[in-house]
Amino acid sequence: MRSIWAGLTAALLLLGLATASWAQSGLERFEKELKPQIELKNFSYASSAPLGNSGFVLNNVVAVIPANAATGDKESTVKIDKVTVDELDFDRLKKDANPDEGPRFAKLKLEGITGDDELFTALQPYGVPKVPVDMALDYRIDTAAKVLHLNNLEMTLRGQASIALAMVIEGISDKTNASSAKDDGRLRTAKLTYDDKGLLAKVVPPLAQTEGVKPEDVVKTALASIAGFAEPQGPQTLQALDAIASFIVDWKAPKGPLTLGLKPAKTAGIDDLDKIMMPNALTDLFGFTATYPGTKPGAAKAGK
Repeated sequence: MRSIWAGLTAALLLLGLATASWAQSGLERFEKELKPQIELKNFSYASSAPLGNSGFVLNNVVAVIPANAATGDKESTVKIDKVTVDELDFDRLKKDANPDEGPRFAKLKLEGITGDDELFTALQPYGVPKVPVDMALDYRIDTAAKVLHLNNLEMTLRGQASIALAMVIEGISDKTNASSAKDDGRLRTAKLTYDDKGLLAKVVPPLAQTEGVKPEDVVKTALASIAGFAEPQGPQTLQALDAIASFIVDWKAPKGPLTLGLKPAKTAGIDDLDKIMMPNALTDLFGFTATYPGTKPGAAKAGK
């Protein structure tokens, strides 16, 4: 009996040690399996720490991208204040992983991204200051059911605007590629949220000027298009269109985020888009919704 208890105690001790080491395996696996694969001239970070059972945190990351055609044949440096990885499919990212099988899940956040190439200064001619960018990605593929759950894909231009997308698509597996996804994928739900903090007020006037028109003309054209589409629609569709039109009217100073949603009565694919011009198909078939805090009833038809 004593030998049995001794064996159980040893087994529990080994299990405890294994659990303790696994708590740091996210950082260890990144540094041993993924970091050596990063093809950059330089990749460094000031500090790092494990996060939970399979995540890690990197602080003050510096990545030097070698000169190539995409960077104008010169080196480019990208800095990230903080990289937080809650979970990552390490097995599918290893060097010897099957290239036909994509990562099944990832949940990560990049905060304070800045760089010295043209991408980070592209909006400066329009009066938009060079500010840090934040990005987040959270998705999981149910390989058995072939369903992609994109919980969050978000980009924030600090102090200017943010856009976030979430959706559920059937028919997507870890072996689905970009070309087949548009044919195999069937949308179950989707939500897009745009929160403007002054970006439109800066960008619209110079863009209109390049076309030789006034900003007000651009807005009127957009509202006229909505009014034409709204003419044969029913109350539910008009309510959604009112939200969009009201947001466009408030482009200089939006009163809050515009959120667009889709929840088709049946899952929808690319081949269903030809039905969108049918009266009320937008809401009846595609389950389209739109919300905006500054919505004014009748705004959709006001631009007629």
